[in-house]
Amino acid sequence: MYCSNCGGEINKTHRFCLHCGQKLKSTSPSKPVSKSFNYSFTSKLLLGGNFLTPDKLLLDENGVTYQKRNKYLVGVDESFLAYSSISYVKIDRGIINATIIISSKGSQAIRAANFSLSDARKIEKIIKFNL
Repeated sequence: MYCSNCGGEINKTHRFCLHCGQKLKSTSPSKPVSKSFNYSFTSKLLLGGNFLTPDKLLLDENGVTYQKRNKYLVGVDESFLAYSSISYVKIDRGIINATIIISSKGSQAIRAANFSLSDARKIEKIIKFNL
């Protein structure tokens, strides 16, 4: 390999040119290319979820979307967190259900209640993989 700045011979493992000090671009990608995905989880009626409109947690390659029927039963309130803004994800286990707490680096957070523990673990695993 040769330096693009001075043309001096360099080794693949070097990060800087030994001749001119130019920072070398790495030939391998720093992060693998992500594939598109789309997962949907709903709160469970048997675990305390709403009968008419269960809460939904949607995960795709962009981030996490939480949909919940508003208190007037007229529309749906929606919250979105991009993976780059998520600081942590936590499962709060109840006796028969689980609450997923997703906190951002700012003041925003998603608190999704009445999900099964197995769904909560899947959600946590997907989010942690994409952080």
